[in-house]
Amino acid sequence: MRELSIKTEGLSKQYTLGRLETGMQRLRRRVRSGEKRGTSWALRDISVEIPEGQTVALIGRNGAGKSTMLKILARIVQPTAGWADIRGRVGALLEVGTGFSGELTGRENIFLNGTILGMRRSEIRAHFDDIVDFSGISKYIDTPVKRYSSGMYIRLGFAVAAFLEPEILIVDEVLAVGDAEFQKRCVGRMTEVAKGGRTILFVSHNLQPVRALCERALLLEGGHLVADDTTDIIIRRYLSTVDAREGGRRRWEDPDTRPGNEACRLAEVRVEGASGETSSTFFSSEALSVVFELDVRTPDPGLILAVDILTPDGFTVFRSYSADGGAIGLGSRTGPVAARCTIPSGFFNSGRYLVNVRVHLRGIDGIVNEVGVLQFDVTADHGESYFVTPVHGRPGVVAPVLPWELAEPGEAVETPRAESPGVVATGR
Repeated sequence: MRELSIKTEGLSKQYTLGRLETGMQRLRRRVRSGEKRGTSWALRDISVEIPEGQTVALIGRNGAGKSTMLKILARIVQPTAGWADIRGRVGALLEVGTGFSGELTGRENIFLNGTILGMRRSEIRAHFDDIVDFSGISKYIDTPVKRYSSGMYIRLGFAVAAFLEPEILIVDEVLAVGDAEFQKRCVGRMTEVAKGGRTILFVSHNLQPVRALCERALLLEGGHLVADDTTDIIIRRYLSTVDAREGGRRRWEDPDTRPGNEACRLAEVRVEGASGETSSTFFSSEALSVVFELDVRTPDPGLILAVDILTPDGFTVFRSYSADGGAIGLGSRTGPVAARCTIPSGFFNSGRYLVNVRVHLRGIDGIVNEVGVLQFDVTADHGESYFVTPVHGRPGVVAPVLPWELAEPGEAVETPRAESPGVVATGR
């Protein structure tokens, strides 16, 4: 049996709600009104055991407690109750700039982080070139990191966390800030770390790398651990909780709490049929559209929307960007902005599909990353054929009817000549 890398017992974290107050302000408030500050449990009674060398995903909606649990295991925050036994040095990438000193250069921060991990300078030097090469910031390695962009922060932060040989690697969903090529390299590096027998805790809203990397998953809801099983089983259970009561529409009413930031906020996402009617059920013979409504507060021509369509087990069918179809300049003006992504008829197979929504600036800086915003069901009624039965239908996630035609055979294709009947070739 493998030794335990992480063990928690009754792990809980409580936060106090409200504004920051001095001791005198708190005393005055209580004397005047008797009011007490409210509290909220971000994590409640989590008990898990993770063996050495296991890759584990934390899955759940926003606010489920995933990041809080990782911060406790990374020794960034203290639990309110319970305890966590962590054996081995921890490399953590939780937020942009976590563990970096803004006044120090990239080079100095690499050595600082290595020292914090308990490594000797000779060990850090042995990995220094790999870290710089992976991060791709060699030109700025002697520049104070406070001048780095968020993408540079992430690249350097991940390289430091992954190459300084921690026994436990903790990675939160900040990888969504990087571009697709960098995310691919990160997953590849984490795969190498896992094969090296190290423990990985991974949180990502992109469930495909979770499936590829993690053998086990923990499902958190409202700060509670509700399921602990293989990754595929947990993903299916998680995605099944996305309900369709919205009838194909999801709207965030409060302008100040909508997904996004001061530059842009997401107000609504809906799925429409060919007639423009919002619904959550469609026939495959009709086109359907995913419509976005945004509240743009800071004009930026680099604003890009993206929609992911997934199967219930987390497989990404496709991703489409607003710039693909020429819908550029979405953020060139302030106020309400709407955009539509149309999916042609005869594309989907029968089944349930989920919608993820992303909003980026210049394709790098993530503003919105909402998972499982909506779900819709498709009944296939196109592409009837002698070889397609109503019971089994067509195999596959999608079922496009593609053009076929007869073609002239090439010279390399020869028709064998039939031998005369009754003639047998012999040889001596």
